[in-house]
Amino acid sequence: MKHKLNRTVAITFAIPVASVVGTVGATLALLSNSLLAQEAVAQEAVAPEDLYVGLWQGVDEVDGGNSLRSILPAESGFKVVGRDTWHGPCKYGDPATVLAQLSVEQESLVGTWNLDCQVGETAETGDRSFKVRYTFDPATETLTETLLDPQTEEPIDRIPIVFFRVSP
Repeated sequence: MKHKLNRTVAITFAIPVASVVGTVGATLALLSNSLLAQEAVAQEAVAPEDLYVGLWQGVDEVDGGNSLRSILPAESGFKVVGRDTWHGPCKYGDPATVLAQLSVEQESLVGTWNLDCQVGETAETGDRSFKVRYTFDPATETLTETLLDPQTEEPIDRIPIVFFRVSP
C-alpha cells in the first residue's frame, strides 16, 4: 500500500510540473513572436506623407510670433504654405506668408521658401527667399524648421522653430 501511494504522489506532482513547463514554454513562444512582430512594424518605412502632411503650429522663440505651416503633397515632393504674425524682414510689424516647394532629402524636407509681407511693401531690401529644412522627430512627434545659409546649407545663427501637429 505504501508503494502505491508513492506512485500516486509522484504522478500527481508530475502533471502540474509538466503543465507549468508547457505553459511557460507557450508563453515565451508567444512573447517572442509578439516582440518580433513589433520590431518588424517599427522597422517598416513610414511614408513621408504620414510624417509631414498636416497643419503645424509653433512659436518663434526669437520674437514670440505665432507660426503656422500647412504642408501638403505636391506632384513633386511637398509644398508648404505658412503664416507668421511677426517676421524680422517685415520689420516685425507685419504678418508674413511663406510659400515653398519641398523635397525629401536625407530624412528631412528641404526647399526654399519665399517671404511675402502682408501690409504694404515694408520688407527690408534684398532677397526675401530662405533655404529651409524641416526635420520630423518621431520621439516627440514634432517638426523642426531650420533656416539654412543658401551658400553652405548650414543652419544660420537663429533658434529653430519647433512645430506641433494641429491637424493631419
